[in-house]
Amino acid sequence: MPPHREAQGGSSRPLPRILLLVAAALLVARVGTGIWEARSPREHTQRIEHGEQVEHGEFVKWQPIATAEAAARVQHKPIFYDFSAAWCGPCKMMSAEVFADPNRAKQINSQFVPVQVVDRSHEDGRNAPEVQALQDRFEIDAFPTIVLYSPETGRHESLAGYGGGEDMFVQLSRATVQVNRPAASQSDSLK
Repeated sequence: MPPHREAQGGSSRPLPRILLLVAAALLVARVGTGIWEARSPREHTQRIEHGEQVEHGEFVKWQPIATAEAAARVQHKPIFYDFSAAWCGPCKMMSAEVFADPNRAKQINSQFVPVQVVDRSHEDGRNAPEVQALQDRFEIDAFPTIVLYSPETGRHESLAGYGGGEDMFVQLSRATVQVNRPAASQSDSLK
């Protein structure tokens, strides 16, 4: 009868050294990938949706609704309100083609105080009060809608829909001129 290995205190199978090495290599690779993602030059912005932070691979530096007007006054820039919804296909397309493009996002960040206003009425049955107040104020009835608003002049321009990045920037250029135009003074209206 052959000698019984269990009696000697070991397994009859060789140690799974190869499997241990593969597992260790995968662990090291995953940790390395996590470190690389954290240090990646692609900017990961965060926005708050219904009380929870959501990370996006977008370059636009979204500002909170509550502080946007004050920031716009200090920076002398109009507010760029992006009214969108999670279920909106054109909103996702605009996000991928414009907000995730470093050059276009840089242009938005330099010219405006960007604020993303996400409709949650389909998901939650209602919107957060500040979201609903902005939708009512600017009479939003379609997504995506961009509203440029200047707290300094009190003017706003709405751009509904998304026809591509180039068209959007042509429209933004025209709308920016309109919202930054000073209101006619009384002496101008008497002439």
